[in-house]
Amino acid sequence: MRSSEPARRFLALTALILAGLLALVAARVVWFDAYWIFRADPPWRAATAGANRLLDRQTRRAKVLQALTRTYGTALMGSSTVYHGLDPRDVEAAPGPVFNAGTSAIIADELPLVASVVAARGGVTRVVLGLDYYMFSRPEVPVHLDAALATATGRLTVRMGSVLGRYAIEDSRLGAVAGAEDPGHWTYDGFRVTPPLPPALTRENDAARRRSTAPFRPETLESLDLVLDRLAGLRVDAYLSPVSEAQRRVLSDLGLLDDFDRWRAETLRVGARHGVTIRDLSDLGARFPFDPAAGSTPAWLDNLHYTPLIGRLVLEALGLRRPERP
Repeated sequence: MRSSEPARRFLALTALILAGLLALVAARVVWFDAYWIFRADPPWRAATAGANRLLDRQTRRAKVLQALTRTYGTALMGSSTVYHGLDPRDVEAAPGPVFNAGTSAIIADELPLVASVVAARGGVTRVVLGLDYYMFSRPEVPVHLDAALATATGRLTVRMGSVLGRYAIEDSRLGAVAGAEDPGHWTYDGFRVTPPLPPALTRENDAARRRSTAPFRPETLESLDLVLDRLAGLRVDAYLSPVSEAQRRVLSDLGLLDDFDRWRAETLRVGARHGVTIRDLSDLGARFPFDPAAGSTPAWLDNLHYTPLIGRLVLEALGLRRPERP
């Protein structure tokens, strides 16, 4: 019995050392906060003027982690059209704080996971849900959101990984966040400030839309049913995203205007089944011309992404902002 005492002490000391090392690693991750999930003003912001290559390249991971940890009363959900177009600072009539949980390249199959994250946050009472045609037509994404986000245990695991996971540890250095290539920067409330894009980029984006725009997939509406089920009990203001005339030309050239109109009609019917009015704002941007050969305008960054100029009209239509005086 006595001979086992040194072994027990050795194991206890080893466990204590390991625990101390883990605590130091966790403290470093939280202090540096590469994905902007723990602190309002992490140290990298001063060194990069607010730009962050990880937030630009790993937007999907960052947005989920932020939605899991931020304190907010109103969530703005959707794709990159939401985080480019709806500035939380423009919301005037909703429970605050407001967090923009727009997620890059999200497809309909993933929307229920974000809905689960938002619905699980204490204090959230209102959700603004922006829907666009590409969520319900794009067949795949390179890396899917973690299906474990649908459960409380899975969300806890993801949060633990944000402190002691491989990416969390490897990315806690200035070299990982510096050197952002995309112009602009992110705000703490999840909005992306993006300056006007030159004609070369808007032409490139137009070409990308012509390659990636696909037929409507009616089976994806089942995911919208799941989203509205998971958000039951919260006030949901849903809308169909404004569409530029340039993107309508893409749809027309590809013979997909009928698909687009069918998606509009069937999406509204899904909302009605759940008692949720989905406002069709797809024509809202029609009065703001956009030519991808000429670069961004005050209303459009590119074919798909509207700016806060149109975003404020969206918020007005949803009753979240007072109409601006002419």
